[in-house]
Amino acid sequence: MVNLLLLEVIQLGLIFIPIIIIYIVYKLIRKRFDYLSTEIVHMVFLFYVFILIYIVWFYLPVALGYININIIPFYTISDYAKAVFAGDISIRIAGVNLLGNILLTLPIGAYLYFNRVSFKKTTAAAILIPVVIELGQLLLHYIGLATRSVDIDDIILNFIGILSGYYLAKVCKFVKKSKYIDLGDY
Repeated sequence: MVNLLLLEVIQLGLIFIPIIIIYIVYKLIRKRFDYLSTEIVHMVFLFYVFILIYIVWFYLPVALGYININIIPFYTISDYAKAVFAGDISIRIAGVNLLGNILLTLPIGAYLYFNRVSFKKTTAAAILIPVVIELGQLLLHYIGLATRSVDIDDIILNFIGILSGYYLAKVCKFVKKSKYIDLGDY
């Protein structure tokens, strides 16, 4: 399954090349480039967003006749804890599912910090982005393209991931904030 995901990521990478070209053309038209290292961060983030969308909405797209919806906070998290303690599932499975939701959105927070987005706006994004992800999963189910569970706990874990990424970027001294080079009329 990991090899299948790796193959699909490579295929998506090849599809992503036109997006990079469009990004570069857009920057050329605007005549506004960042420093090379900053531009690389922007392109890597675009690739990350592309992969994120694929993972949360289209990876293993099976359209079922039903959808699991959880609107009770911490229900799924406590279910995983109970299942681990009862020996029904391994801690690895629970960890991948729970920590995976946090790690999945960690780069968003780091990117927002990198781009000098305030903590207040980052908090708003940390609420909005996971909600959009879950609503997208619900929409894809209703139009018959894919079925993923819709879970308030995913929103909570993604929120934690975004804010954690923001704080990690803030703490790490190697993360430099974005600066623009205005090319003007060149």
